Amino acid sequence: MENSNIHLLIVTGQAQANLIPIMQFKPDIVALAVSNAMQATAKQFVKLLTNLAGFQAENIIQFNDVPGVGLEAIIDRAMEIEDDLNRRFPGRPIVYHATGGTKLMALGFYDVFHAGANRVLYTDTGHGQIEILYPEKSQPIAIDKVLTIESYLLSMDKQVRKRADNDWEDKARQRRLLSFWLAQHSNQLEKYWNVINLLAHQALAEQERGKPPALAKPEQCFIAGKTPLGDWKTALEKCQEAGICQWDRENPERLYFETADGAQYLSGGWLEEYVWLTASELGCDQVYANVFFTETGNSRNDIRNEMDCLIMHDNRLLMVECKTSVFKEGAPKNDGILYKLDTLDRRTGGLFGDAWLVSARKLDDATRKRAREYNIKVIEGGEIKQMKAQIQKWMSGKD
Repeated sequence: MENSNIHLLIVTGQAQANLIPIMQFKPDIVALAVSNAMQATAKQFVKLLTNLAGFQAENIIQFNDVPGVGLEAIIDRAMEIEDDLNRRFPGRPIVYHATGGTKLMALGFYDVFHAGANRVLYTDTGHGQIEILYPEKSQPIAIDKVLTIESYLLSMDKQVRKRADNDWEDKARQRRLLSFWLAQHSNQLEKYWNVINLLAHQALAEQERGKPPALAKPEQCFIAGKTPLGDWKTALEKCQEAGICQWDRENPERLYFETADGAQYLSGGWLEEYVWLTASELGCDQVYANVFFTETGNSRNDIRNEMDCLIMHDNRLLMVECKTSVFKEGAPKNDGILYKLDTLDRRTGGLFGDAWLVSARKLDDATRKRAREYNIKVIEGGEIKQMKAQIQKWMSGKD
């Protein structure tokens, strides 16, 4: 497809569908058809075109007052836009993107622009291709990998402020065998995680903003009748070998943490590392852990959102929240976790985003039902052993 074509699109609430083909084809001119309801959205989209796609302001043309209802009125406005573009750029074909706008708007613009040397495109990210609706019988075009985590979030008016650094990633790789062992033995270990979580949390000092985690009470004791048994003895011995903690079969009541990092690992960090390692090793385009992000207009220090893991593949974003604590029926904390995922999925995931809750413990029925209502995929208890297969399925677009 020639880059000299003029690309016309209807500004819509979900920027990715319009942004992907523009970033792929890099036309000389981008024309925006904007309804009154989409004025603010259009302003943000222009910023995306200049900041992400490298367009100059003079190469972006905005046509306002596009009606959202009334097919005849929509067609009339589309014809006015066609006449204007033909006067400015005589003899130049127009590529109309039929992805944005309401169905009625798309139909009206299609009626006007599916003629002559023009083309009409539709971006189908679900199948990874751009369909050419006009001329008919044209072959679809494969979608390139054009979006990153940063650009995807920017398309939703969000900005990455902080994420796990190289030191975190190196430690995760060093502990890979342990993290995978814990996951593969999730059935046997599941019911005791609440005990381990409690001790690890008690060892940590209250987190102060802007400061690294620290230990408050490094030595912890199991209460009578709650000392480790069976597979948990093996688990703690493996943790000691990896430098996570100190524990001895001869003195099983005592658990000692030498570092805050070790306490964080046993308080749930191992599950985040397991998910990050699995996605990274599968070759996902990008995998970030412990991601903090804000609205683009907010201060860098005004951290409002965080996610345990963000995975980008083929222009699709997967948001993963990891939990090792107990989900008790009716507990407000449960709804808080699901509400957070649902809100971020709607506000950040956009049209091509998905949200998962990965829990080392099985959820109660009420929480599981609420997750389904929010369209949040749940991977719980022993299912975490199948994380590789689950991510592969998502990568293929079949999830």
